[in-house]
Amino acid sequence: MSRLLVIEDEFFVAAHIENVLSDDGHEVIGPVGTLDEARALARSEELDGALLDVNLDDGRIDEVADILTGRHIPFMFVTACARDNLPAAYRQSVVVPKPFTDMDLIREVRRLTQ
Repeated sequence: MSRLLVIEDEFFVAAHIENVLSDDGHEVIGPVGTLDEARALARSEELDGALLDVNLDDGRIDEVADILTGRHIPFMFVTACARDNLPAAYRQSVVVPKPFTDMDLIREVRRLTQ
């Protein structure tokens, strides 16, 4: 079982991601929808990976991506943003575009956690 941090500020999207990942056997940390919570968990939790929305109500996710990178924790973006709107250093990262299918999400999470 993988421990995955989910950062998503849209309640229904976050709940859906949590259900899909839990049903696939993953332990979900969060979901969280604020940058303060995201930074705190990215720094403190033992994680196998993370799913990041790019834009939260209180700002962009860039610093959280930096924290995860510094800890060597793989992550992917789950976002409606175009690739050129990703943090510049992470434009080659895996992106699951919203809206997504459950199978697309599961496939990319399994690749991320291999």
